[in-house]
Amino acid sequence: MSPYSTSVTSERVQVNGVNLHYQRTGGGDHAVLLLPGVLGSSLTDFGPQLKQLNKNAFTLIAWDPRGYGLSIPPHRDYPMDFFERDAKDAVDLMQALQFKKFSLLGWSDGGITALIAAGTYPSLINKLVIWGANAYVTEEDLQIYNGKVNKQ
Repeated sequence: MSPYSTSVTSERVQVNGVNLHYQRTGGGDHAVLLLPGVLGSSLTDFGPQLKQLNKNAFTLIAWDPRGYGLSIPPHRDYPMDFFERDAKDAVDLMQALQFKKFSLLGWSDGGITALIAAGTYPSLINKLVIWGANAYVTEEDLQIYNGKVNKQ
C-alpha cells in the first residue's frame, strides 16, 4: 500500500485459531488499532475514522473481534476471561501485521479491551485513547452478554 493511500482494504488473518477480519488504511508511521464496542464492528463503529483520520500520519487498523462483524465464525461467546482473550487477539493481530509498537483507540467494550491490552503488554503500546468503558464487569453485565436478562 502506498504511504499516502486513501483506500480502505478489507482482509482476514489467522490469529489464535480464528480468522479475524480487519480494515486497513493510511501509511503513516503511527499505527493505531481501532477497537469497537459491544456488538459493533469495524464498519459500524469506525467508518468515519477510517475515512477522515490523517492517513499521512497514521496507519489505521479497525478490527472485528472474534464473533463480531466479518469475524464470524465463530459465534461470539463470553467466557469469564473474554476481555483478556480479546486483548490477546488484538495484540497478536497487530504483531501478525508486523507492527512492533502501536496505539489503541477503543470505546465501550473496545475501551475495556484496550485497557487490558495496555496493562498486559505495556511495551507494545504507544498511546491509549478510550471512552465509554467500564472499570469492571458485574454479574448483571455477564447475564446481559449471555442473553440471560433477569426481568423483574
